[in-house]
Amino acid sequence: MPNGARQVASRRTEDALVYLPHKSVVEYRRGQVIYDESQPSNGIYLVVRGRVKTSVPMDDGSQTVIEIFAAEDFFGESGLLELPQRGESAVALENTSLMAWSTAEIEEQVDRQPKLGLAFIQTLVERCLDFEERLQSFALDKTPERIMRALLRFANRFGTRAEDGSVRIPPMTHQLISEYVGTSREIVTFQMNRLRQEGFIRYSRKGIDVYTEPLAENLRRITEPGLWRATGGNEPGAGAFSGGII
Repeated sequence: MPNGARQVASRRTEDALVYLPHKSVVEYRRGQVIYDESQPSNGIYLVVRGRVKTSVPMDDGSQTVIEIFAAEDFFGESGLLELPQRGESAVALENTSLMAWSTAEIEEQVDRQPKLGLAFIQTLVERCLDFEERLQSFALDKTPERIMRALLRFANRFGTRAEDGSVRIPPMTHQLISEYVGTSREIVTFQMNRLRQEGFIRYSRKGIDVYTEPLAENLRRITEPGLWRATGGNEPGAGAFSGGII
């Protein structure tokens, strides 16, 4: 995480839910479209239960995942702009419960509770800092490093700590990960198998178990070799995962 992101995250932030009226929960089935270009977002959504992916289409017909949202995450903020054309879509990754507020409701509530506006600004600033970090990774990292960063990020955002020190991420297909890091499903499968063989992850239908500390150390060794050695790291043996050039 960039220094700026750490600084924002360490400050006291407003909780938007404190200032929003309670709304009825709407249920979405796994794979159901929440909004898309033909029926765009018209406000803000809150994930109560489940997971949602937002994505944009590419010229070649593929999808690039913008973000994956879990419980207590807001999304759909593009609806506040009320643009005539928006390519973004949101799809439920599993059976999901949502609350939603229209743009008019948000504007009215911000007039009554100005701190709600501050809460959304803080959320968007943190999100922009996170996107900045991802853009840096796209520009500087090879695919293996991008996959490792994605796994560490998912573990930090919505993982559950296990007794053996691993962090369990809810199930994710290799296709979903490929759309998130910008590569093919075949390459993700190859790299995930390597990470599993080296003991950094385990995965099954129940989820992905990430050994975050060893994986983070391995990523640091690859991307910051001089700093890694200066802080006490040793050169790995021949069997250590090097990431490759794919």
